[in-house]
Amino acid sequence: MIRVLMVELSKKISLKRLLALLVSRVFPAVLCLALSSCATESFAPETAPEYVIIRDFSPYYRLGPQQGRGADESLRAGTRIKLLRREMGFSLVQLADSRTGYIANENMTVAPPRPPDQIRNDEMAVPGTAKKRGGRSRAEDSPIYSGAQVNDTPLPDPNVPPPDLNVEPEIMPDNIPVPSATPTGTPKFRY
Repeated sequence: MIRVLMVELSKKISLKRLLALLVSRVFPAVLCLALSSCATESFAPETAPEYVIIRDFSPYYRLGPQQGRGADESLRAGTRIKLLRREMGFSLVQLADSRTGYIANENMTVAPPRPPDQIRNDEMAVPGTAKKRGGRSRAEDSPIYSGAQVNDTPLPDPNVPPPDLNVEPEIMPDNIPVPSATPTGTPKFRY
């Protein structure tokens, strides 16, 4: 296509003919490329590829990223999910406890294959089993987070005395010139 365009240019064709050539050959190719990149991929839950969360505290939206409130949950790095529908920006995924929602595409990547012993244990597990903890259910294999969080601030050390805030103000010398409030001349600008 580029060669045809270069050959046509070398013949010194008119601008009208060049514009017609661009519209008839280049524009459809660019349009097809743009539309193919916007396509979505859908998968059945049984055959859906597994992905893994790569960023801690990735927001999970049950209804979509533009729902009227914030994220419904934050997922930890290493959480395995199934990709049900890949879209631009956010994708529909299924969690281990069969809940579906949306995750940002940049927060997930293709999961490495599971070890054979873990696959056998997952096949023997009864689906839908969850523990009750604080009135909310969670899957048995989901991680329990404990330890210092990102936004934790350290507590002050009780053995260190607090800083002395009763400091006397600094005394300024009297010989500092004070600017006058009256203008010292006419302004120098044109009307």
